[in-house]
Amino acid sequence: MWKKVIIRVAVLLLVFFGAVFVIGKIINQGTPNTTQEMAGATQPLIYMKNEGTLLNCLHGYREEMDVTTMRDSLTPINEDRSLEIQIDPYSMKVTDVTFEVITADGEKTTENTKVTKLQTEDGYINATLQLQNPILMNKEYMLKIQLTAGGRSLYYYTRIIQQDGLHAKSYLDFANGFYERCINGDADAIATSIEADDTGDNTNFARVDIHSSSDQLCWADLKPSVFYKPTPKIKELNETTATIVMNYMISARSESGKTELYQVWEYYRMRYTDAQMYLLNFERSTIEVFNPDNDVLISKGINIGVAGKDVNYKSDKENNFFAFVQAGDLWQYDVSSGKLAQIFSFRQKTDSDARDNYEQHNMEIISVSEGGNMYFLVYGYMNRGIHEGESGVAVYFYDSAASSVEEKAFISTKQSFGLLQKDVESLAYVTQNEEGFYILVDGQVYGVDLQTRALETVVEDLKADCYVSSESGKQFAWLEENKAFDSKTLKVMDLDTRQVRDITCSDSERLRPVGFMQEDIVYGVADQGDINVEHEGQELFPMKVLKIINSEGEEVKNYAVADTYVTKGEISEKLLTLTRMKKQGSTFIEATEDHIVNHAAEEETAYGLTTQVTDRKQTETILRVGQTIRSKTPQVTRPRQLIFEGSRDVVLPESKSSEILYYVYAKGELDSIYANANTAINRAEEMLGVVVDSNQQYIWERGNKKQKVDRLDVTKFPEIIRQGNMNITQLEEALGRQVLDLSGCSLDAVLYYVSEGTPVLAKTKDGVEVISGYDLYNTIILKPGDEEARYYGLEESEEMFKEAGNIFVTYLDPVTE
Repeated sequence: MWKKVIIRVAVLLLVFFGAVFVIGKIINQGTPNTTQEMAGATQPLIYMKNEGTLLNCLHGYREEMDVTTMRDSLTPINEDRSLEIQIDPYSMKVTDVTFEVITADGEKTTENTKVTKLQTEDGYINATLQLQNPILMNKEYMLKIQLTAGGRSLYYYTRIIQQDGLHAKSYLDFANGFYERCINGDADAIATSIEADDTGDNTNFARVDIHSSSDQLCWADLKPSVFYKPTPKIKELNETTATIVMNYMISARSESGKTELYQVWEYYRMRYTDAQMYLLNFERSTIEVFNPDNDVLISKGINIGVAGKDVNYKSDKENNFFAFVQAGDLWQYDVSSGKLAQIFSFRQKTDSDARDNYEQHNMEIISVSEGGNMYFLVYGYMNRGIHEGESGVAVYFYDSAASSVEEKAFISTKQSFGLLQKDVESLAYVTQNEEGFYILVDGQVYGVDLQTRALETVVEDLKADCYVSSESGKQFAWLEENKAFDSKTLKVMDLDTRQVRDITCSDSERLRPVGFMQEDIVYGVADQGDINVEHEGQELFPMKVLKIINSEGEEVKNYAVADTYVTKGEISEKLLTLTRMKKQGSTFIEATEDHIVNHAAEEETAYGLTTQVTDRKQTETILRVGQTIRSKTPQVTRPRQLIFEGSRDVVLPESKSSEILYYVYAKGELDSIYANANTAINRAEEMLGVVVDSNQQYIWERGNKKQKVDRLDVTKFPEIIRQGNMNITQLEEALGRQVLDLSGCSLDAVLYYVSEGTPVLAKTKDGVEVISGYDLYNTIILKPGDEEARYYGLEESEEMFKEAGNIFVTYLDPVTE
């Protein structure tokens, strides 16, 4: 009998525990199994070689990328079409190396070759990539190197060019030498290369330039030593100039003897001559690595240290928790407990290397709750962890009570960091109910369900200048007609509720968004008859009234001044600056600026950023937390990451905007994107950069213009050019090429096209002139119908073209394979 009871009890216990196990599996489906620290970097690095000098360190991607976005470095190849490379495998076994040469637009592979000879020396793998097929001189291609390492494929990208007289080694030697002299404190040696004057800032290590003093460039009283040496990266290189960027780390000793680390970025723009090397431009930015062991808590706040102007920080509504990003690390300070938590970092405390410190990523704090919980993004190239070698946007949730970080979704992309950053800046928002995430990528607004990772396209094919979002991302507005200067409906969506409000105007009017002041939409209304779109990039949209509408649809402000029109509005924090014009007859003339202040955006002065000055570190940034900090020794925590079964990846559908866009690259990175060539050229001229289109074709380059061009052969000009026809549509039909409206550009900028062998049509008050050449003192111009060109002084030419509005037209003459 007892035996039967025992058996029954045993069976019941088995059923009970089995049920508990099954129910537990159901309840906990998708929940974390454990927590762990982020895994270290594993992937190899590849370095290019130029006459024995290492340059262009390449980081590998797990997936093949869109080659038209991979513009991070440029590598010159030898006359015999060979290129030496060095692979640092670290602990990974490399079994195969192949390479492809691809046209810059990504449309054609000209070569796909396996490297058969790999030599190992001192732990490095050396190889020579020998191109078998000819490539065009002076034309950039994409080189894709594929490694088979650790049983998987990795992809590495750099642009390549074959061209005589590039002097790459001389540029590399100059940049390396300048850096070394600065570190060694040799102020006299660099004095002849710089342009020290009153415009240089000698009070802040965060940013110095060619106008700073030689003592400031040599680190003044900081007295640093090299912690991590730079590997130069060539960004632009032509017959005339070169742009090189270097990233490295330095260390210094504090007054109390503690070690401080600093990330340093340097930008060199140089010109080579047979007589000497000229440093045309130089900038350096320095950011201190935040270290809680280095007396960072002071009575008036958190001493972030040497930092840039735009420290990314956010607090909860009650100002109890302050989160901030410094030198690629995300931190949070709990005011009440005095705890400092390092929420996220790719940098390891020990054994950190070039893979951890790769700066092709950024972080965005989305929200901080009253309990200290936080949503944040890490976007760009993933240095290590489960997404090592991937490009995308990771949505993370920090649980303050559990001291853990959970990945909610990972949106993978094939874009470079620069393009992805522009998209994230346009829109990235986690809803208040924490169930949805919205992001704009390549003109598409996507919604992601953070529970199921389901993807939804919310708005499609948005064009540049046709949408805006609020600073928080909660409000998003776009023109329904998708036309910047010809729309009558502005749609405003609350991304928390998905409710959409329509703002409309009459049939004789047009409207466009200016931006948001906090959550209030700012838009303007213009009469259709006043709008002038004759020249792209120089369009005139004179807004007779400017309106500010809050999130409830209520009008906050109606700005209208008699006979005065707003042509542009720039929003900076709580100030809206208005560019205005007055109407005289049928023409518009410049008027004074005006301003609208958003008083609701005022913050208490006890919170936010301030600075302090010391002799050794000069200007330091302080984050004020609203009260005096008494405990100077913080308790430091480093949350662990939750590990889940399965993937939380979200794959976006392949899409590419059909809109022609122009990309300005300056100082080694993507600076801005425009819908018009002339506005892009004006920006590139200001920033000393270049302009490329969506296919990576060069549109314009600063500094790559010949000193003179003898008169181009008039007989070879297309007939429509010799006729002086400036109609864009007719030119495109006749030429079969991309025609550029360069209205508003300077004469010096448009002479670049003449330098490239293409004539430029220019408007004057007496008709059209064809610019067919120039020298140091003159332009060479031709009247339509004439056979003989004439010389005209440069200053007189500038005045003549300016008087007619600087209206220029030319066309691209693409190189054919």
